[in-house]
Amino acid sequence: MNSLFILLAAAAMGGAVNALAGGGTFLVFPALLFAGVAAIKANATASLALLPGVIVSGWVYREAIRTIPMRFIVTMVVTSIGGSITGSLLLMYTSNATFSTLVPWLLLMAAAVFTLAPWLRKAAAGLGGHQSMAVLMGGQFLVATYGGYFGAGMGVLMMSLYLAASEMSVHTAAGLRTVCAAAINILAVMIFAWKGALNYSDGLPMLVAGIVGGYLGAQAVKKLNAENVRRGILIYAWTLTAWFFVKGLF
Repeated sequence: MNSLFILLAAAAMGGAVNALAGGGTFLVFPALLFAGVAAIKANATASLALLPGVIVSGWVYREAIRTIPMRFIVTMVVTSIGGSITGSLLLMYTSNATFSTLVPWLLLMAAAVFTLAPWLRKAAAGLGGHQSMAVLMGGQFLVATYGGYFGAGMGVLMMSLYLAASEMSVHTAAGLRTVCAAAINILAVMIFAWKGALNYSDGLPMLVAGIVGGYLGAQAVKKLNAENVRRGILIYAWTLTAWFFVKGLF
């Protein structure tokens, strides 16, 4: 019972921080590991718990999405689906022992990307001005593959890609990111369900908690400083990453 309460709290906070500044995976995935869920099932179930927030984000950016040509959206979504299928199946064919070994390194990479997010976006925006479909599609496939496999920090990578390889504004890029992220996560969850990798007894209650947290986070956006929330997540993310590395040594 105490374990379920912790998982519900983590899912609610994960949904909320995703609405505020991103980084919900840093809360939900470790909570499932600490509750005794095997590493791959924890990763898959975290994707399920945080799925509603990704879909709701698409509604928030609906006006920006309407400005993007439908053919371009379809091209990027199809590319995202291909990458998501690749990454998800790769995860399904990874052993729990191997994935557990990779967890500290995946967290380290995600924490680094999340830390560098403002500079990555700024640098990418400075490179923008000429659209390259080859770069966009190739980059999107790689990011989607990562998203299907693990996914923390995926949104930052997509934003950086769009701003560097296209003429999109930040707002338009954010809109496209939500559509592609939804496609990536929906396909990943479908594959995880097909392969029996989801822990439904924990995942379904967490999904509901994630919806509540996402709604509250969306309301709090108007009142809270997202940058302060982001700093708090960064402190937690780096502490968590260090803990997993130390744990692996003993």
